Amino acid sequence: MKHRKFAIKHSHGTPSDCIIILGAAVWDGKPSPALRERLDIAVEAYRNGLAPTIIATGGVGGNEPSEAETMKHFLVEKGIPAEAILLEEQSHTTMENLRNSRSIMEEKGLTNAVIVTHGFHAYRASLMAHSLGIPSTVEPVQIRPLALTYYTLRECAGIAVFSMEWVLETITG
Repeated sequence: MKHRKFAIKHSHGTPSDCIIILGAAVWDGKPSPALRERLDIAVEAYRNGLAPTIIATGGVGGNEPSEAETMKHFLVEKGIPAEAILLEEQSHTTMENLRNSRSIMEEKGLTNAVIVTHGFHAYRASLMAHSLGIPSTVEPVQIRPLALTYYTLRECAGIAVFSMEWVLETITG
């Protein structure tokens, strides 16, 4: 019996004004494996013409360079023009990534975005973007099934917390 090799289609983004790469860990000044996965998808999306501008997000988690600066260095090494990359270096959470990216989008006249994050995180990121008024689609990174259960449960909790915060904010104005 022949073994069939199959690929999971990860592209769900639609042509937009910018690509927002959500932050992930930096290890010793280099992208962690998770961040590298997001960056690889962003490079592919940029090269395929999904958007002409990239917003790299993420602040400093310790004594490292910021996640955004680390992303920019990686992207430039992969041939993305430095002038196509905008930095959002103040955030420490997904909501901050998106809120600060929205400010950059408004400042630069960008109206819609493709969000690059892991598939398990895509739904919550999309909900958050929608709550902030960012028209967006998601270009998710697929992960190995072994880690899927953990991250799915983690995201369920994250969605529940975000939903409660959003409801409370809506009620209290």
